[in-house]
Amino acid sequence: MTVLRTTALVDAPPRAVSAALTERSLFGGTGVLAPGAEVRVLGARLRVAETTVSGLRLVPVGVVPVAVPVGAVPVPIALSVRLSATAGGVLVTCSATSRWARRRVLGVLETVVDRVRARAEALVGGSLVVGAAIRRGRTVLAQQRAYPATAAGRWELPGGRVEPGESDVDAVVRECAEELGVGVRVGAAVGPDVALSERKVLRIYRAELVDPLAEPHPHDHQALRWLTAGRLGQVDWLPADRVLVPALRRLLRANGQGAADG
Repeated sequence: MTVLRTTALVDAPPRAVSAALTERSLFGGTGVLAPGAEVRVLGARLRVAETTVSGLRLVPVGVVPVAVPVGAVPVPIALSVRLSATAGGVLVTCSATSRWARRRVLGVLETVVDRVRARAEALVGGSLVVGAAIRRGRTVLAQQRAYPATAAGRWELPGGRVEPGESDVDAVVRECAEELGVGVRVGAAVGPDVALSERKVLRIYRAELVDPLAEPHPHDHQALRWLTAGRLGQVDWLPADRVLVPALRRLLRANGQGAADG
């Protein structure tokens, strides 16, 4: 089994680089790359195990036959992309463990790194959508979309677009007041940024109700639900919000310590 590695320094903030990692386009598809999603790399089918602000980890779903001159052989592979902040930018390290031909593995790793760099640089300076992980006890608030038709019935965290001249925190406070009719205190960012389009990203912040007895109302949504860590996987999340589920679990399991994934 051979372990190969490629590195590159990307001149972009860590969150822009991590947002690039949550795009399926890095591996030849479309949409966001959420935990549980599958991709094909080097002829093998892989499932995303985790996406965080520090990197991406893919694990084998199963072994598939790959044609070689002497016939078909199984090619197990594990791929990871790790990010490290440095004074000169973000060091992207892409590594793979495989029995595949060395030259082909290196070619794929270089392609992934080049795509990460290009997408991260494109996201810098793009528009920002913020969301709130409003925690109450050991639960977090989710809301069910009423429109458009393509999203109706699916679940998301409260939030919306940051207006020109508005800070992230002010946008979270405003959106929660408009959508839920409640005041919130905003904490640290939770989980990775998620690319919504070529120049738009979603960023989630930890929040809590200013008035613990206040009851949010779904002004523009079908329903609200307080979810425990064990129930986060039981609702039909919008693709971008699904990326944040592991980070939300860690937030709820922090045992009241207020720790955020980051």
